Amino acid sequence: MTTAKSAPRKTAAKKTTAKRAVKKAPAKKTAAKRPTAQFRQGAVASNGLKSFALHSLDASSKPAVNAMAAARAAQPVFAFAGGAGPQAMDPETAARGYLEQALASDATPQFALPVANKVPSEFKSLGTEAIPLTGTTTVKFRQTFGKIPVYGSLVTVELDMQNQLIGINSALGTPIGVKPVASISAANAVSAVKAYPGYSKKLDGVVPRLNYYYDNGASKWRLVFILEDVPVVPDKKGPSPVLMDYVVDAHTGKVVTATPRTPTAATSGTGIDGLGETRTFETDKTGNVNLMKDSTLNVQTFDFGFRDPVTGEALLPGKPIKNPPVFSPSAVSAHANAEAVSLFLRNVLKRNNIDNQGGLMRSSINCVDRSDSPDGKQWVNAFWNGRQMVYGQRLAGTTFLSMSVALDVVGHEMFHGVTDKTSRLEYAKQSGALNESYSDIFGIIIANNANPNPVTWNWLIGAGLTPSGAPFRDMSDPTRFNQPDNMKSFVVLPNTPNGDNGGVHINSGIHNKAAFNVLVAKKAGKLAFKPQEVAAIFYLALTQRLSRTSQFADSRRAVLDSARTLFRALPAAELASRITAIEGAFSAVGIN
Repeated sequence: MTTAKSAPRKTAAKKTTAKRAVKKAPAKKTAAKRPTAQFRQGAVASNGLKSFALHSLDASSKPAVNAMAAARAAQPVFAFAGGAGPQAMDPETAARGYLEQALASDATPQFALPVANKVPSEFKSLGTEAIPLTGTTTVKFRQTFGKIPVYGSLVTVELDMQNQLIGINSALGTPIGVKPVASISAANAVSAVKAYPGYSKKLDGVVPRLNYYYDNGASKWRLVFILEDVPVVPDKKGPSPVLMDYVVDAHTGKVVTATPRTPTAATSGTGIDGLGETRTFETDKTGNVNLMKDSTLNVQTFDFGFRDPVTGEALLPGKPIKNPPVFSPSAVSAHANAEAVSLFLRNVLKRNNIDNQGGLMRSSINCVDRSDSPDGKQWVNAFWNGRQMVYGQRLAGTTFLSMSVALDVVGHEMFHGVTDKTSRLEYAKQSGALNESYSDIFGIIIANNANPNPVTWNWLIGAGLTPSGAPFRDMSDPTRFNQPDNMKSFVVLPNTPNGDNGGVHINSGIHNKAAFNVLVAKKAGKLAFKPQEVAAIFYLALTQRLSRTSQFADSRRAVLDSARTLFRALPAAELASRITAIEGAFSAVGIN
């Protein structure tokens, strides 16, 4: 199995147009006294990026945060809006000011402006987002050199309601030794992808874009053309993604890697779902006909008539489902479970459907990838194809059992959509395992949302859906289904479909176990967190602090800083105990 952003928060004063005098590469850093605290600065990771995290409620960051505040007050070079302060600015201008100060300040010695080939980094704004869960604002930036972005780079600056700095989280690269001018054209890159074996591609309208890209296999930086979301169909029998990203070396014209983008795995109506349960859901009634559409949540379910959602993608979503005749059990499962996911997104995470704009959440039942089906009708899979959900089914006696019967599977797949709209975690190796794990985490939390005690939860993912009836995974004990539960058992596999794209489904068990540890963590004999709090922490980490090539250690930092922000109003001792619980949960599985 496999955002548009919220409107920026209004500030009390007009946006300033004054240029700040901060130098991007100062010869001498500010005179603030260098603190002795240990910064959470990562070494260069396997994705080629160096991480940095600073949070106002992290004890190790406090000296730097205080020193930067003192420098802003004492030195005109860091003055905001002529002395009026950041509250007089729009969030993006304030965030850029904090970013530039941190890069130039002696208070943050491990955080310096990367320079490659004598060219300093610049930072392109990706937009501002108000976060209802925390009452904060995040401003995100992409690192560039000469207007060419660094693949996977991200800086997130978090502000409070007065535009005061809460934290900075970053992953930056230094692509040295790379010629910045492409030797081939964008058209040559398209031709290279067209000739690349494995799938037939629909390349009309796909625009290659230059990036600096770290090739982990060759341990080197490259200038590449990246072609995103290329629709594909298989050249031979076997499971296939729907969308692929292709990376083409801009000097040699060779395809460096190919990565799947689509992970594989008002009127009240009632009906019997695929598990024999009576479900109540909203339909759209016109005359004597009930359309399986929830206009309030903007959820609709369709029947694809056992057609292939890969080769027949243009025919999706299929036929709208109506009653009469009757709502089938598969349709009831898909529709009611999609409503449950939508309600969870809105009520618990304050997210307006998958795209955060209230966009239509479509589901199509009775789908079958014919290249991966024994009889043209059974297909034990489901996936988010970049635009909607598609569900396969298997025979259970004389009837079909849809993959949509399991709420944890529906939540899992739809959360791939949330990931696709936010961090876009690359579906390979550790970032791909994170992609899978975050979907598992939210699938399990959504499925057990009515039970406030995680100790008694059902931790099985996809129970009863395989032909043997066995589940796909167990979050509480990953080893039960041949997944590692600790970094010391991390499985190294080739980044190919036969190698599970570097072990994305296998190694996800390690991060799953860390999340399980957080959910059942106790202090003084009681649960340390409510499940909804854990959901909020991991959601903020996924959507605000992770980027395309984030690693397990990045997720640990992101979860910790998300908790610091979410619980910042708690007494210091209470906040510290929660942070300790999270650190222990990740350390127990070797994510340090």
